[in-house]
Amino acid sequence: MSVLDGLRPRLIAVDLDGTLVPPSGDVPDGVAEAIERVQSEGAIVVAATGRSLSTTGYVARNAGMHQFAVVSNGAMLVTVDPESVVAARTFDPTDLLAELTGLMPQATFAVERPDGLFLTTRHFVDRGVALDVREVPYAALIEQPAVRVIVRSEDHVAEDIGTLVAHLDMHSIAFGMTDVAWLDVGIKGVTKATGLQVLCARLGIDVADVLAIGDSMNDIEMLEWAGHSVAMAHARPDIRALADHVTTGGPGQGVIEVLDALYR
Repeated sequence: MSVLDGLRPRLIAVDLDGTLVPPSGDVPDGVAEAIERVQSEGAIVVAATGRSLSTTGYVARNAGMHQFAVVSNGAMLVTVDPESVVAARTFDPTDLLAELTGLMPQATFAVERPDGLFLTTRHFVDRGVALDVREVPYAALIEQPAVRVIVRSEDHVAEDIGTLVAHLDMHSIAFGMTDVAWLDVGIKGVTKATGLQVLCARLGIDVADVLAIGDSMNDIEMLEWAGHSVAMAHARPDIRALADHVTTGGPGQGVIEVLDALYR
C-alpha cells in the first residue's frame, strides 16, 4: 500500500520548475485536469516557487490553479487570478548590495520589489525570474525595500559564488546557469515553508493537512515542514530521503501520479 493511499490533504503545495513543468516551461498534458479533479474534491492546490509573480501567474492558471501562490522562495504570498500581492517580507538591501558589489564588482545586480517589479543594473532576459526586468542606475536599487537580491556573474561558477558569499547572514541559494552563475539572496529564515505557513494561517489549515511536492534545494524546508511530502524521481538522493513518497514520473507526470493516488 502506498503512503498516499487514504490521504485527503486540504492544501497541496507544488513546486513549478522541475516538478510541475519541464525545462520547456509548458504545463504537460493532463496536469490541469488532475488538479481540477482534486480541487473539485475540496482540496486547494497552490504553486510554491522561486519564480516571481509575473512568471508564476500564467503557469498557475494554465495548470488550473486560480487562487493563491507562494512565490519568490516564500517571500511573497500572492493571488494569481487576478494577480495581486497579499503579503510580502521585505528588507533594506543597501548594506547587502554594498558588500556584494565589493566582492563582485563586475557582476549584474538586481532587486525584486514587493510589487513584483525587477530592477537591474544590467538588463537580462530570464523568464524563470521575471517577465519585466528594467535596467536602472545602481542608486535606484536601494530606493525602496526589496523582497530579494539577485546577482548574476559570468566570472564565477556556481561553486565559487556560493563560497564567496557563504559568510553572509542571509538565507541564500546559488544556481549555476551554463555561462553565468546566479545567486538569490533574501531574508534569513524565509523559505517556501514560511510562506505556506502564512497561507495556512489565513485559510485555517493545519500543517498536518498539507502535502508538498518538490525536487530541489529550495524545496527542502517545505518538504520537512509539510505534514506529508513527495519528492520527484530525479531529485538528489538527500532530497528524496526527506520525503514520505518518491514519484516514478518526471515533471508534470509525477504530479499527476500523486494526485491520482490521493483522489482515485
